[in-house]
Amino acid sequence: MSPRPIQPTIHTHAHGPDDDDAALRDAFREALSGWASGVAVVAVREDDEVVAMTVSAFASVSMYPPLVLVCIDENGHILPSMLAERRFTVSLLGEAQKRLAASFADKLPAADDLFAEGDPVLHGSVAALICTLWEAYPGGDHRIVVGRVERAVAGEEDAPLVYHRRRYRGLSG
Repeated sequence: MSPRPIQPTIHTHAHGPDDDDAALRDAFREALSGWASGVAVVAVREDDEVVAMTVSAFASVSMYPPLVLVCIDENGHILPSMLAERRFTVSLLGEAQKRLAASFADKLPAADDLFAEGDPVLHGSVAALICTLWEAYPGGDHRIVVGRVERAVAGEEDAPLVYHRRRYRGLSG
């Protein structure tokens, strides 16, 4: 029996989501709400302005070279800045920063005094990573942005902020 050649398959979605897609999307969202994740703020400095956004889709990728990833909605207000500036920070949040997480999730303007000069590290964060853009990959309705960590900064001795069941929580609940 000779091996069959692999046939590439291309999936397209020329039509809008139907009821089955909506039901799966809702079930998927509900299932993932049970997955607790850390909370971070991704920030980019454009000239004198800081553009920032709360993310929970963040992970380490590699120790050598040191790489991390964040997943940003294709329509996310920060994505064009990340791609243009090719430099961003990821500030890992502590329990005391619930309000900041909520405000950046709502896309409120970032006050300059919340961030360090230069690379926009969020004051009071548990740790921060200063990254240069390594690569950006398509990921459905998101872009998977991989950053090479140029510098890591230890921060406050606070318990991490987590996101679970659509709420910001501390480790104690």
